[in-house]
Amino acid sequence: MGMQKTIKLNVGTSEELWPYQVVDVIEQVMEEGEVNHAHGSWEDEPWIYHMNCASLHIQAYHEGDRSEDHLAHAFTRLMMAVAIKGDYGQSEFDAMVAERDKKVRG
Repeated sequence: MGMQKTIKLNVGTSEELWPYQVVDVIEQVMEEGEVNHAHGSWEDEPWIYHMNCASLHIQAYHEGDRSEDHLAHAFTRLMMAVAIKGDYGQSEFDAMVAERDKKVRG
């Protein structure tokens, strides 16, 4: 599942909730992950697995390990956990946008 760049927008408005660079962090980490992991494999793991991975990244950062951007990786793992726990897939995103569009048109 590709990350939606519209994640930075409050649905139904043009208000930006996060600078695009923050959202772009997720996309960059996901692209790196596609090199090291099977495409889409993150969705096959339970949400708690991603929470544990995020915790390990936070711990590594706290301990001074700068071998990779542990904060970016922790952030991405937390977003993965949210997506899985909330069952937010592409079809749910499309449905949310369709509902927003229906409300906007009245």
